[in-house]
Amino acid sequence: MGVVKRVRHSEVDGVRIGRFSGAINTTCLVYRVGDALIDTGPPNQWGAVRQFVEEKAPRQVILTHHHEDHSGNTPLLQRHKNLPVYAPELSIPLLAKGFKVQIYRRLVWGKPERMKVEPVPEVVEIGGGMTLRPLLTPGHSIDMTCYLVPERGWLFSGDLFVAALPRYLRSDEDFPQQLESIRSILRYEFDTLFCAHRGVVENGRAAFKRKLEYLESLRQRARRLRDEGREVREITRMLLGKEDLLSWFSGGHFRKSNLIRACLELTPNS
Repeated sequence: MGVVKRVRHSEVDGVRIGRFSGAINTTCLVYRVGDALIDTGPPNQWGAVRQFVEEKAPRQVILTHHHEDHSGNTPLLQRHKNLPVYAPELSIPLLAKGFKVQIYRRLVWGKPERMKVEPVPEVVEIGGGMTLRPLLTPGHSIDMTCYLVPERGWLFSGDLFVAALPRYLRSDEDFPQQLESIRSILRYEFDTLFCAHRGVVENGRAAFKRKLEYLESLRQRARRLRDEGREVREITRMLLGKEDLLSWFSGGHFRKSNLIRACLELTPNS
């Protein structure tokens, strides 16, 4: 598929890319702000990313976390452009040693090479009077990091947001940690959200607040139904609907019942 859509908001350029264009879960965005590239996209979309950086070459690359749809073209960019690449401290060993990529993720995004990157500084100068401030927000992954641009009221949120009303959870995500990360991000002032899957979200802080309220409410409703004697499958169907193609396609790695189990503080297989 290659380039699905171009995005521009003020001083931020972006490109939405993906092999499949049917949903936000099968496409992602790479952003360019100032002289920095935020994330490098999935390894099976190198052609689109290369075209994007050739238009206006960045001077540095900043990764939000290690997942293949965010880091996958890093080795190619390093070879092609010899760019410095910075990532959260916790990303570095995962990128250097490699990490598990399920079959469905390989189909959608491809499998990344191992790579060496540098730890992101506490403040990154990106030109135009702008800085990036890394904010560790684990839960989606241990290294998930958002980047605040305080001079503009912008937040590059990686995979912390994605949807205000999520219906799925990956089996390797930490739900309580996600809730705490959202609470922590709400301590900062920002307006526009640059999500790696949803895209540009105006009133981003309000969108995060809505997500937190929804998830806390979902947890309370799930626990009330459990206390009434309902089983996980029934609670899932009542609150989120039946499992669908996405659950099957991912082999259960990405499914609605994972979210309900997390609300009930159950392990994915319990």
